[in-house]
Amino acid sequence: MNLLNRIVTLCALLICLTNVQAQTKFTENVDQVVAEANKIVNFNGTILIANSAGVIYQSSIGFADKEEKTPLTNEYRFAPGSIIKEFTTVALMRLEAKGKINYHDKITKYLTDLPAWANDITIEHLLTHTNGLGEMNYITGIETAGVVEQIKAVKKLKYQPGEGFSYGNFVTVLRALIIEKITNSDYKTYIEKDLFALSKMTTAFARDDINDSAPLMAFGEKPLAIDGVTAYMTAFDIYQWERALWTNRLISNEAFKKALLTPSKGGPGRAYFDFGFYSTNKEGEISSVWHDGTYPKHYALKYYDIEKDLFIILLSRDGRRATLKELRSYISTLFTNSTLPTVEQKKVSLPVSWWLKEQLKVRGYAEVFAELSLGIKNGTFVTNETELTTNAYNLLSDKKYLAGLALMKETVTHFPSANAYDSYVELLLRAQQYKEAKSAAERGITLAKKENNTFLLGRLVEFLNIIDKKL
Repeated sequence: MNLLNRIVTLCALLICLTNVQAQTKFTENVDQVVAEANKIVNFNGTILIANSAGVIYQSSIGFADKEEKTPLTNEYRFAPGSIIKEFTTVALMRLEAKGKINYHDKITKYLTDLPAWANDITIEHLLTHTNGLGEMNYITGIETAGVVEQIKAVKKLKYQPGEGFSYGNFVTVLRALIIEKITNSDYKTYIEKDLFALSKMTTAFARDDINDSAPLMAFGEKPLAIDGVTAYMTAFDIYQWERALWTNRLISNEAFKKALLTPSKGGPGRAYFDFGFYSTNKEGEISSVWHDGTYPKHYALKYYDIEKDLFIILLSRDGRRATLKELRSYISTLFTNSTLPTVEQKKVSLPVSWWLKEQLKVRGYAEVFAELSLGIKNGTFVTNETELTTNAYNLLSDKKYLAGLALMKETVTHFPSANAYDSYVELLLRAQQYKEAKSAAERGITLAKKENNTFLLGRLVEFLNIIDKKL
């Protein structure tokens, strides 16, 4: 081997060693933050981190059962909440690609026994939550037939289809019924043999019979059996699904991107079809996509950073939704730092939410929030609007009203946006502080106009009308 070849080989070995060291450091840091999450905010869940080549890290912590005697493992299944909506979405997209349906078809072409209001609803309205239907009543033990009865009992739509946005699961059930009609197959069989099999989701299953169950089910799910709504899977199953979405196995990349980027009446950043949310880079290209779900103490979050080629799947059964967003943000930042040479790695602070939880146990909220405000200004604390807003809502849920409002006031001070003011007004209304709510609503309306956010503008104007009637 000549000198040049030796140098090239040595450089390759050094690069490989650096990458191994970086990944080792990354996994060690993730282990640490997962342990802290369990200790501080009682995180009981599963974490999976991967790229296009495969899984980088996976672990579970906490317990799988109510009695907290059975350790949780990666093999336990969770109900991923609204993420399930993607299955009926993709199934209909696949049928459309085959010419079996048209998005502009009226749903009464396939479902003939619905009330007269259904004559105005198209399949596209179902896929975009612009149909005018409300949300279902989640009665324990209810099956598909019971939900259909609820749908048929609807007397009037909330608005003319296509003119508004309302999120709910009635549409998911209607999608499943249409899929059954077109495929001449029950929904469970079709979805498991088509989508689950194509995606290599080997441990996922859909439940359409309340007596049907599977082993290794994490505690916290609500026993329902509804086509399109109830399915159970591991973190690895969800990773397999996400990979299938981006590799043309299920739908074309062109169709997928169109379903994401077409402007939604749900507001900026919300996918047009039922795929959650997305962000774009300066060139207008999709940079990340994420979707979360609740069912009812199971929480799920899947996140794909396209530019980093980073998949993060998080599942929990501890009843604290915010933990998943906090872990996602922490891991994403940690991953970036871990890919740098060791000497350039920066310390990543634990989520501010966890610090707040610990501090509010021993100190008054005014003192804690004053330190928080100073820390945000000087860079000691790294946080964002979503994290602070979530904590404010949590404080109100714990009946700590003054603390919740005070934290929300800090949020709009440091992160003034229409979205932040929308949340602030809602909390002020709950506390019946109408004078302050009016001022906040007016400020929010100004920001909504500036941001060209028609969805939040409508909400804030509606809030202002309510406030004016109270004053």
